[in-house]
Amino acid sequence: MNLHDIEKPLDSVNKILSFFPVSKPFLLESNAVLKLRSSDGATQKKIYFLLDGALIGYVGEGDKKQNLGILTSPAIIGIGHLGKLGAICDFESISPCLIDAIDVEQFESVINENGLWKDLFQMTLPSLTAVALRASSSGLQSAYDIVRDSLLYMEQEKAYSLKERYTVVKYLQTFSRLSRSMILKILSELKIGGFIDMENGKLIKINKKLPEKF
Repeated sequence: MNLHDIEKPLDSVNKILSFFPVSKPFLLESNAVLKLRSSDGATQKKIYFLLDGALIGYVGEGDKKQNLGILTSPAIIGIGHLGKLGAICDFESISPCLIDAIDVEQFESVINENGLWKDLFQMTLPSLTAVALRASSSGLQSAYDIVRDSLLYMEQEKAYSLKERYTVVKYLQTFSRLSRSMILKILSELKIGGFIDMENGKLIKINKKLPEKF
């Protein structure tokens, strides 16, 4: 399995959301931060419902900031607050986001009363799978493997048109540690081989199956 094969369990997400009527939605503008932890490291005791929009999850600040992945609506954020450790990452919007929120205690009560733990577990599985895949390939993935996986993900993702929002270089530099020169070298070879079409740095389409090795 690859990262681009992981699918969001929309049935479980929507089932849980159906028990929480929208109450006090707010708009998070593009490039704004949704912090799940306060500046002193204490957790914010809120569960957030991403009703519309897209966010990037990240850990760290400044030079130590590491982007983890893109979260698209519908989604439930802050499930870590149900445990002792709390949230492990914060989020930054890449599009205007419509968000609602609820106290953790109230969220947990509704989950208990309606027997929704199985759906909540199903909802967290993709994140656990992604972590396991990243851990299993840590230090083993070549630069080409990372570029290939990212191209496949950008090609298949439709909800927020990543191909239109990001140049391939910008996307890869956002979610990997690859150098610009390495990214451009690999993309150039793929274009010469007729594997991909690009325009103004953006992926237009993948023409044929990308080679397993570079």
